[in-house]
Amino acid sequence: MSKKSVNDKEMVITGQYLGVVEEFLPDKHSTYVKDGEIFATKIGITSIDKNKREIEVKPMEEDKRKTVKRGDLVIGTILFLRAYSIGISFYTINNKLHFNSAYMGNVHVSEISNKYVEKIRDVYQITDIIRARVIGQESNEYKLSTKGKDVGVIHAECFICGTVLDKTGFNKSKSYGNVSFVRRAFNTWVSS
Repeated sequence: MSKKSVNDKEMVITGQYLGVVEEFLPDKHSTYVKDGEIFATKIGITSIDKNKREIEVKPMEEDKRKTVKRGDLVIGTILFLRAYSIGISFYTINNKLHFNSAYMGNVHVSEISNKYVEKIRDVYQITDIIRARVIGQESNEYKLSTKGKDVGVIHAECFICGTVLDKTGFNKSKSYGNVSFVRRAFNTWVSS
């Protein structure tokens, strides 16, 4: 089974397959090569020089970022589970992409659901993509909540085999499984 090479101006994530060394010359700052295959070392946009056959991953521009405020809706991946909270790295803020940002947030167990949550692992797992509302800030991290409508898990995969999981349970967003917002936000960002 052959892998598909990326195209110019395509959004990629860290570790994503880009192509092979016979096809592209890799950039030493934004790609790495393993067994003749080229992979991204960071999140960004591919830049392919067709004449030189070079590939590079360029970061998103810092001036397109905005500060996070109370009430904003954020989407991100769960990076860690603690006894009483989960940690999230933001991908979008109000449907605007913010990859490579340093924005982090925490959802305390009391802000997970209106229902009682005994064990966080019964509701969330590492790598779930969730939508949350910003309810405050503490030092350099934002306090988040997944209580209410259209917040909670929007995408989950089996951590063993990678199969997308069906919607079950009480803390899945009504838009669970619809992650096309990332494509729409990305296309808006590229065309601007």
